[in-house]
Amino acid sequence: MSEPIIPVGGASVSRWIAPWVEWLVEKRRVRFSRRSELIESWRTALEANEADTHDLPSGYLSSAAYSSLRPHLHPDVRTKVEALRTLYVGGGRGEAVLREMLLDEVARLEKKWGLV
Repeated sequence: MSEPIIPVGGASVSRWIAPWVEWLVEKRRVRFSRRSELIESWRTALEANEADTHDLPSGYLSSAAYSSLRPHLHPDVRTKVEALRTLYVGGGRGEAVLREMLLDEVARLEKKWGLV
């Protein structure tokens, strides 16, 4: 005798797959939204004190914005930003060398995350 044939209809399979696909789509939407918010908050915090052109905004390295950006920074940039008693001389792009480094990193992350 042959094995019984168990029907597997398209409806029963899609009943299990559809919620999973919806979950994946929602997960990506939330991640995209969160990353966009992070990029905006980092830029806003870096541009907070435009008048202070020789350094980062006052207290920036101890801010929540920097704490959330720090894990995403390239290690070389993080070392330069956190180096004690290091003087960077401004040049071609302006006097705020550290701010420009961090803004470049934010732009790099924005591109890497596909937000541009």
